[in-house]
Amino acid sequence: MLRIKNARMVKNEEWKEVNIYVEKGKIKDIVPGDEALLSVKKEIDAQGKVVFPGFIDPHVHFDDPGFTEREDFETGTKSAAAGGITTIIDMPCTSIPPITTASNYDYKLKIVKPKAYVDFAFWGGVTPEQVESGEYKKSLKELKDRGIIGVKFYTISGMELYPRMPLPDMDKTFRILKDLNLVCAVHAEDYYLVEYYSHLMQEMGREDPESWSEGRTYEAEPEAIWSVVGITEKVGNKLHLVHLSTKAGLNIIRWAKAHKLDVTTETCPQYLIFTVEDLKRRGSILKIAPPLRREEDQNALWEGLKDGSIDFICTDHAAGKYPEEKSSPNIWKNYAGIPGTQLVVPTLLHYGYHSGRLNLTEIQKLMSENAAKRYGLYPQKGAIQVGSDADFSVVDLDKEWTVEPSKLKSKGKYSPLAGKTLRGKIYMTILRGEIVYKDYEGVIGEKGYGELVKSKVK
Repeated sequence: MLRIKNARMVKNEEWKEVNIYVEKGKIKDIVPGDEALLSVKKEIDAQGKVVFPGFIDPHVHFDDPGFTEREDFETGTKSAAAGGITTIIDMPCTSIPPITTASNYDYKLKIVKPKAYVDFAFWGGVTPEQVESGEYKKSLKELKDRGIIGVKFYTISGMELYPRMPLPDMDKTFRILKDLNLVCAVHAEDYYLVEYYSHLMQEMGREDPESWSEGRTYEAEPEAIWSVVGITEKVGNKLHLVHLSTKAGLNIIRWAKAHKLDVTTETCPQYLIFTVEDLKRRGSILKIAPPLRREEDQNALWEGLKDGSIDFICTDHAAGKYPEEKSSPNIWKNYAGIPGTQLVVPTLLHYGYHSGRLNLTEIQKLMSENAAKRYGLYPQKGAIQVGSDADFSVVDLDKEWTVEPSKLKSKGKYSPLAGKTLRGKIYMTILRGEIVYKDYEGVIGEKGYGELVKSKVK
């Protein structure tokens, strides 16, 4: 039996001092802070800091196996632990082979499980070739049986082993996934618009950072979102739009929700704190896809988080080899992606909570509860209640500290926040009752302690 004492929880912006009892990795009881009902052999002192349900990063690329020169599961999950993230959900596309079959899933799990410092779940995948052969009906069922939380699609892709999904094939796959009751997640940028304007920029000799944004033209996101929302309106499947970047796209999602379609979305810290003006000034360190947008889009995304139109926050963590993949003067030759898992919570505390844009209850939902519910992990994850996993992110709300990329646990030792002083820091990360990270001590969990978490969607 373990007791976590001097813990402060917040619910509906009301503070509660509690003692939390943990047995065999699960929450056994929660009592007022002045009560100590049970004898314990072990105690953790939260020192009056805020205790959240373990945070979840539902969209990461940890590149293992296959692209481990950029990231692997050990460094990726270490960065998660240091960032207060107790569960990550890894994408199917940036590993070799991609998770498009049961055997590929089993192969990946065997490799990454011994490396994991935090718990993890998997997205599944599907390719046009599988749709053409008819194999997708069998492979998707087998992947669901293994516990995937959903399936990822691209309307445009730069990955040879994971190509874009044409809309007719997407329609067919959405129908199968409706029967399987799984979420269909889509990277939404219109292929034809991006292809045309990206080539046009390069034909014009444009190599400047802004040409990346102009090539992946603004209209590409809403155009692609309308396309997949149109399929969902006919099919009735669960649809999720990843890394939303535009006000126009958000308005389509609001329309879909108003028309009772089962549509959700997420956004990332990079779209909330940087704009295309920062990309023009700072260059390739801010090269991401979709690209950074305008200030009015940034403001709209904050409003969407506040009013519930945007359901949760992810990082789209994608570390490039640094500095070589981020150092070309030609923006088109640089890697598109930044590592974000370790910094997402402090970023939200600084730019969201301390700036008055979000309260702590909203951050808890956006970073934990909502994703757990959407992907069939709740209440095992995303909750502080009896029976849930004893996952806790303990936060020092007011601690000020400066971002030093050399101290990131990711292989990608770079960040557009380098040198920025943030207010709010992870004090402790607890996974199933065990401390895996502590401020001043670093990551103290054991490699391999992280476990696979399966979706409970029937």
